[in-house]
Amino acid sequence: MYNMEKEQKLPRPTVELMNEHDQLMEQMGFDAIAIQGTEKDVIVARINELASLYNWDDYEFTDPITGKKGVKDAAGQILIPAEYEEFPQLGNRHSFCLPHMAAKKDGKFGIVEADGTGKVLADFRFDYLYFRPHTTMYQGYWDGVKDKFGFVNRNGKVIIPNILTKFYEPCNDFILLEADGKFGALDFCESNFVLPQYDKVDWELGTNVLFYKDGVTGYVVEETGEFIPKEKFDDEKYADVYVYNTYA
Repeated sequence: MYNMEKEQKLPRPTVELMNEHDQLMEQMGFDAIAIQGTEKDVIVARINELASLYNWDDYEFTDPITGKKGVKDAAGQILIPAEYEEFPQLGNRHSFCLPHMAAKKDGKFGIVEADGTGKVLADFRFDYLYFRPHTTMYQGYWDGVKDKFGFVNRNGKVIIPNILTKFYEPCNDFILLEADGKFGALDFCESNFVLPQYDKVDWELGTNVLFYKDGVTGYVVEETGEFIPKEKFDDEKYADVYVYNTYA
């Protein structure tokens, strides 16, 4: 059984241990193909050992004079200076490292670098922001609209307008979007999307996604958003088009 109390009591790593952890993770990320056999086993074992022995969570700290909050990494190094009111979400150096974070200032949310500088990436104009790692974007609320949301990138650029009422768990690169009973799609790897306008969407793992609109069934081209009725999809002109799908 998962023991949260035990994890909370784990000591925090030193800067040296954190550097070791980061170097090992980098090796596995960039040199994973080159590293094989015993060498790989040793690296993986050491990473797992470090992960189990220490608490890798980022944490908030408060400036005793101003009362403002900042963020430190697991080893106590400042990621974001104490200039803010709230952070909806903190990272974990081992499993959920955030290079930037949403922060609240003067009652509004923006996005700042988590590299020690606290550089502002997105102005503080949002009502709420929360990072969704599988989309690589922030789910955001703005302009006083409380019951609908959109997605913005790390610089605050609106990628999908705040018309959505729900999004679903990803299936490989595919995410189903919903707005007031209509459906759309997002390919978060290619950053392509089609706004909700379809009556129904069907998919299974490893297939092209089927869209239904006004009694017609078809596929949607990712780059253009063109709807292709199913009976026309075998036409030669569609031979090389890439439609929304759930392939790995």
